[in-house]
Amino acid sequence: MTKEVFKIQTLTNNKRMSTQELLQLINSKIKEGYTDFDVQACGQHNIGGSSWALNPNEELHFNITNPGQRVGAMALKGTNIYMEGSAPADVGWLNSGAVITVNGDCGDTAAHCAAGGKIYAAGRVGTRSGALMKHDPKFDSPEFWVLKNTGSFSFEFMGGGIAVVCGWDCDDYESVLGNRSCVGMVGGTIYVRGNIFGVASCVEIINLDDNDINFLTEGMKQFLSQINKSELYEELTDFSKWHKIVPMPQNHKQTNITVAEFRKNNWIEGGIFGDFIHDDFVVNPLPATSEGRVHIPLWHGDNCVACDICKNTCPQSAINSEDKKYYTNSENCIGCGICEAVCPKNCWEIISNRKEIS
Repeated sequence: MTKEVFKIQTLTNNKRMSTQELLQLINSKIKEGYTDFDVQACGQHNIGGSSWALNPNEELHFNITNPGQRVGAMALKGTNIYMEGSAPADVGWLNSGAVITVNGDCGDTAAHCAAGGKIYAAGRVGTRSGALMKHDPKFDSPEFWVLKNTGSFSFEFMGGGIAVVCGWDCDDYESVLGNRSCVGMVGGTIYVRGNIFGVASCVEIINLDDNDINFLTEGMKQFLSQINKSELYEELTDFSKWHKIVPMPQNHKQTNITVAEFRKNNWIEGGIFGDFIHDDFVVNPLPATSEGRVHIPLWHGDNCVACDICKNTCPQSAINSEDKKYYTNSENCIGCGICEAVCPKNCWEIISNRKEIS
């Protein structure tokens, strides 16, 4: 193995190296024994991704500027990636063990589906960052450290791992997690410093315990060292400003609410199209019944064997029977056609209920 840094300039005489050419070049040099790369990129994707050194005792090191999307996508343990400046979307997508440092902001979906390793961001991260993080118990939990704040819909459907949002330089923000954070979160832990607002109702915000403080105390040293901000250590370890977000316990009883209440109290203020139209929050009823139906089922009983399949599968419980004859209750029937679809003897026929206007 050689410790010489292999330098790659991807733009020469206004000719840009393609992503495929760049990745093939990196892999060929790894086979030659190179482990350290300095990549002057020009928007190429997947740099530093799923490559590994020939010797299992060696590690790969990438220093990257001006990358494209998915830096470190599916990167493996033993890979170290450092980016000077900001990076676009999908940093650390499906990270499987690499240490990825972005000395700047990250675009949307940073750490998306991360399953291992550590991702350090020295600025802000975009929408849906941290979504679908997961944890295989055979390996260490993935970690995602953010110096400032996240965009909206962060940590959607998070199933495992650890996220740390430091909220530095974000005192005026209504929420350092953006809007509608943690929707569908079922696992993992999020540590947050600063204001929190608008998180999903499936999580709870609680105070730190001694184990949390010990984890943050030690982890913060490494994080700030990675992003060259060690001078912030004392400020960011004032744990009076920190909280922990975890999934709501399964036995927590939630009160059922109507669709109208959800739209008014839990959805986006003023309605999803509130910038353009006034939302009166009227909830439209289910598909029309009776004379308002688009279709009507008719029963032809010559082949009927009274199996009751149509009766048992009707979503509106609209089918009745008497003396082996079947009929629908028009006040319940919506004309969906399921009865016709499930009948093994083709006893139901769906006809149009539209009438010609004379």
